[in-house]
Amino acid sequence: MASALRALHHRLPRSLHHSNPLSTSASPHDLRELLRIQRILGDPAATTQPTQTQQRPRAAATADLHRLLHRAAGLTTAEATSLLGRIPNTHRLEHLLQELRGLRLPAGEIRKALGSDPDGLLSMEPGEPSRLVELLDELRCRAPIKDQVLSHGVLSAAIAARRRVELLHERGLSRRDALRVISVEPRAILYSLDDVERKVEFLVGRMGFEIGWLVEYPEFLGINLDRSIIPRHNVVEYLASVGGLGDPIEMKHYVRFSRLKFYNLFVKPYPECERIFGGLVREKKDEVRWQHPVGLWKLFKPAKYEITEENVKDMKLVVESLH
Repeated sequence: MASALRALHHRLPRSLHHSNPLSTSASPHDLRELLRIQRILGDPAATTQPTQTQQRPRAAATADLHRLLHRAAGLTTAEATSLLGRIPNTHRLEHLLQELRGLRLPAGEIRKALGSDPDGLLSMEPGEPSRLVELLDELRCRAPIKDQVLSHGVLSAAIAARRRVELLHERGLSRRDALRVISVEPRAILYSLDDVERKVEFLVGRMGFEIGWLVEYPEFLGINLDRSIIPRHNVVEYLASVGGLGDPIEMKHYVRFSRLKFYNLFVKPYPECERIFGGLVREKKDEVRWQHPVGLWKLFKPAKYEITEENVKDMKLVVESLH
């Protein structure tokens, strides 16, 4: 095939080999035929220029990414080159950096996230960082919990929250419901990912509840599994085996009953359950202690006076006058 094409190439008029393709001396059909043959035979004149035109936009895009990494994350040229060499999808990185730059996050947080967990950051879809940062800013929880969640920066907390959302989504929750669970119970961000997965496994595999119960009782993810949930479930399993349960057990018995209330309802009537539950729960005595409000004790504190001979004489005179 190649030899036939070369023969056809040599049979073409000599003027076509050295003529300008834009000249009008050759017919359009002959020009197209010549260019087609040159392209098939791998003529450098026909293949070099398109490759250069493809390389120029790629080099320009790489330079733009270097500038964006420097402005958004504070990376040097060497650090940006090393990062781009490890990331196959630079198009996603460009859109993500532009979104993060629009959120006006500190450059140190973006730099830290790209260095410690680039996969967690680059796996986000467009718009996810904005939604997660807004969710973390509007957390309605106790101030110490929020401070602990944001202790390593809002971007690090957003990546941790997204990993837990994806874990719950893989277990059957929709992403919207999983995001709602994390927003209501941010303590799940403080627990490790393995711990959250262990709780979900225990909820579904051991307790027999569906994953959808977390939407109504998200505090399950914020309770200590070993100290609270497992002892209660052990008591419930024992009572079920001996026929000691009347009404069916619900999630509220595990997460919304205090330890004392659960003890009085399920453990106290069955002394053998105290060992299973982990010991006796003593009730506090209902005693009313009358005391002054905090701070008023200073008003009732007797003043100290210096004892002098004159004060002693005055006191003696007062005592003698009473007799």
